[in-house]
Amino acid sequence: MGNLLSYSGIVTKIRAMQANLISSEDYQAIADLESTSEFIAFLKNHPGYREIFYHYDEHVLHRGQAEKVFINGLYQDFSKIYEFADPEQRNDLNFIFFRYEVDVLKSCMQMIYTKVNDYNLDIFAPFFNRHSSIDVKALASSQTIDEYINHLRATPYYSLLYNLSNASAATPFDYQMQLDIYYYKKVWQLKDKRLNGDNRLAFTQRLGSEIDLLNILWLYRSKKYFNVRSADSYAYVIPITYKLTKEKLVQLTESASIDEFIAVIKTTYYEHLISSLEDGSIENTCQKLITKIYKDNTSLYPASMSPVHYYLHLKQMEVRRLITALECIRYKLGPQDILKYVLA
Repeated sequence: MGNLLSYSGIVTKIRAMQANLISSEDYQAIADLESTSEFIAFLKNHPGYREIFYHYDEHVLHRGQAEKVFINGLYQDFSKIYEFADPEQRNDLNFIFFRYEVDVLKSCMQMIYTKVNDYNLDIFAPFFNRHSSIDVKALASSQTIDEYINHLRATPYYSLLYNLSNASAATPFDYQMQLDIYYYKKVWQLKDKRLNGDNRLAFTQRLGSEIDLLNILWLYRSKKYFNVRSADSYAYVIPITYKLTKEKLVQLTESASIDEFIAVIKTTYYEHLISSLEDGSIENTCQKLITKIYKDNTSLYPASMSPVHYYLHLKQMEVRRLITALECIRYKLGPQDILKYVLA
C-alpha cells in the first residue's frame, strides 16, 4: 500500500497531462487544414500546445522553428514531471534526461553540416542548464566537427568523440551512432545501481527489448540497403543482449545475406518478426512492439514510473507525428494521404 501511495501523486499528474495529448479527432482536423499557419493556429488553441505556442505568430513561424517548438514541448513536459517527482522517482527520470541530452548533442552536431547554427531550447533551457554540463550555445555555433568536440572537453562525451575522430574518417552517422551506443551501454550499466524493485524490472524489460530490436533493425538496414561488410557491422551493434542471445547476435552480424539473416532470426525469440522483415515493414513493427511494452508495463507495474515512461513515449511519438503533419500540409497533400503518413 505504501508503494502505491508514493506513486499515486505522480500517476495522477500523468493522467491529467495525458488528457492533453492530440486525439484521433484532432489528427482528423489537422489533416483538413490547408496551410502551415492554420496548423500553428490550431495548436495555439489546443490545451497541450497553447502554452508553448502562444507567443509565436503563426504567419511568420517557419517549419524549422515549429519543429523545435514541438520538441521543446516534450522537454518542457519532462521538466514539469521532474520538478514534481520525489528523489527516488528522479533516479529513474535522470535516465530519460540522459537520452534527451544525447538527442540535443546529435541535433547540434547536425547543424555543422546543415549550416544552421542556432539551437534554441527556449523555455527548457534553464532546466537543461541546471542538469547538464554541455554548452548548447557553443555546440550549436560550431563550424567544424573538431570545434564541436573541443566544446565537449569538460564532459563525459569528449573522449568518446575525440578518439573516434582520431581513429578513422568518421562520418556524421558514425558519430551519432556511437553517441547512441554510449547511451545504451551507460544506462544498462547504471540501472541496477540506481533503480530498485518494480522500477528496475520495468526499466530492464523496456530497455532490453529496445536494444534487441534496435540491433536487429540496424543490422537489417546495414545489410539490405548499405551492403556493410560483416566485419564493419560490429561498429554499429549495441554490445548488450536481452532475449536475443550473444551467440545469435554474432550470427546476425556475421550473416552474409538477407536470407541468411532471416534464417538466424527464425531461431530466436524474435521469430515473429520474419513477416515484417520479408515485406519491409520492420521499422513500423518494431515501433509498435516498443509502444506495446511501454503500455503493458503500466498494468504490470502500476506502482512504478512505468506510467511516466509511457506518457513521455506517447508524447515523443506525437512530436514525430506533428512534424510529419507539418511537412504534409506544407506540400499540399490531401487529408487521406496526410492521415496515412501521420498515423503510420
